[in-house]
Amino acid sequence: MNEQVYNKIAKLIQDNRSVVEFADFGDGVSLDWIIKAEIAIGHPLPESYKWWLLNYGGGEIGGEEIFSVYEQDFDKVVGGDVVYMYRLAMRDGAHPSRIPLCHSDVDGLFVFDLIKGLSGNEYPVVSEATGQRYAENFLDFIEKRVKLFVD
Repeated sequence: MNEQVYNKIAKLIQDNRSVVEFADFGDGVSLDWIIKAEIAIGHPLPESYKWWLLNYGGGEIGGEEIFSVYEQDFDKVVGGDVVYMYRLAMRDGAHPSRIPLCHSDVDGLFVFDLIKGLSGNEYPVVSEATGQRYAENFLDFIEKRVKLFVD
């Protein structure tokens, strides 16, 4: 992703704080914890998702939590931590090439699909409910979810 795309998403987030509940820009997760999460999952996380973690840390769009890194011991953490959600999915028989991203009461679970990886360490976001590609990448997912709750 280029800086222009990141700036566009940062502006979209800032302009829609009525539906976007993220930390202030710059108050994100440490790079050390992101690396620990990648090791725990056994897969690299998308670069755009890491940008979001580093800059926003986590939060919700329209009351739907986007799984993040809680910066807590992965063997003890619960809730919307991406490592916890990945381990829970694996325990429940999910395919290891799918990293849970967000659960919507209306749309079901969204996952990163590692099998259909894109260039630049990006992955499409797939709806588990439909099996269809929902977004081309994480930033496209953010944009679609924000617009869904704003419109």
